[in-house]
Amino acid sequence: MKQPIIPQLAAEEFLRWEEAQDLRFELHHGFAVAFAGGTVNHDRISFKARELLARLYPSPCETFGSDVKVRVSDAMFYYCDAGVRCDPIDDDATVIERPRVIIEVLSRSTRAYDIVEKRAAYRAMNSIEAYIIIHTDMRRIEVDARASNGRWSTSTYDDDEAYVNGQAFVLDEIYGRL
Repeated sequence: MKQPIIPQLAAEEFLRWEEAQDLRFELHHGFAVAFAGGTVNHDRISFKARELLARLYPSPCETFGSDVKVRVSDAMFYYCDAGVRCDPIDDDATVIERPRVIIEVLSRSTRAYDIVEKRAAYRAMNSIEAYIIIHTDMRRIEVDARASNGRWSTSTYDDDEAYVNGQAFVLDEIYGRL
């Protein structure tokens, strides 16, 4: 039986190992998986998503992007396209521990993974209050929001307005030039 090229890694082993790599990797159930690159369109949407989050979650909250990892659990670290954290953090940190909002911009190669596995993993985190999926092949945004009683609801927006954190925004803030 063949052994994986990269053995199963514990959280701290993964963080040390990835730091020495030329590529970026996510940790999926203890196994390192190369992080895929994106398209110009994907990057435009990710940038607009961060701008939107900065408006919806003002200071002391702060947005972050795909340059830092999110610790989902000790067996999972993901790079997301955009997110919000509100806890103090060291300027040299490479890992976000308690994000409040996560945005994934779908690409063809990661679509199913983002919609199914990442959605379930992020919703299991106590700190997450919203998981937002932005489609690139159609004008559609899905917002999973956690209510104060802990229950999740999903709203799909494909018209003019969407809601996050109780605040409205127009989809053109995301899709304007596309």
